[in-house]
Amino acid sequence: MREPRIDIDGPGGNTRLGYTYTDGTNHKFSSSIVLAGRIAPEQVGALAAKLAPGGEFVPRDVGMSMLQLVANSFWHPSDHAWHTLDTIETTTDAPTHDGDLAAMLDRWSAVEDWDDEGAVAALEEQLGPEDEDEDDEAAMPSPTP
Repeated sequence: MREPRIDIDGPGGNTRLGYTYTDGTNHKFSSSIVLAGRIAPEQVGALAAKLAPGGEFVPRDVGMSMLQLVANSFWHPSDHAWHTLDTIETTTDAPTHDGDLAAMLDRWSAVEDWDDEGAVAALEEQLGPEDEDEDDEAAMPSPTP
């Protein structure tokens, strides 16, 4: 299993989670969030234990942004919902995410199975298909009444 880089010995009372989305054509998009609160070693273990094989997770399930929404203007059939957790580190940076570390840990703890299918359905709806073919009614947006 791919493990995130962990640096929780540094200064600061906040925690940064860095993560990456790699699309179906191997383009990578990375981001991070800073949460109020300093992570403890046992909390790092709790996060890592919830990762799927390959160190992956579905950000939507824990209230984090799906990077496809930032990186892509369309949904491609080769895309997926999985992101890798790259880093867990302490920081002096100000929080950038609503909620604090305790709330994020609660969301991670509540995950029994990552809902990649639900995330894909939501992304397909939000991003739409790559190409809209006039003859393909499924790809066309619904007419407004």
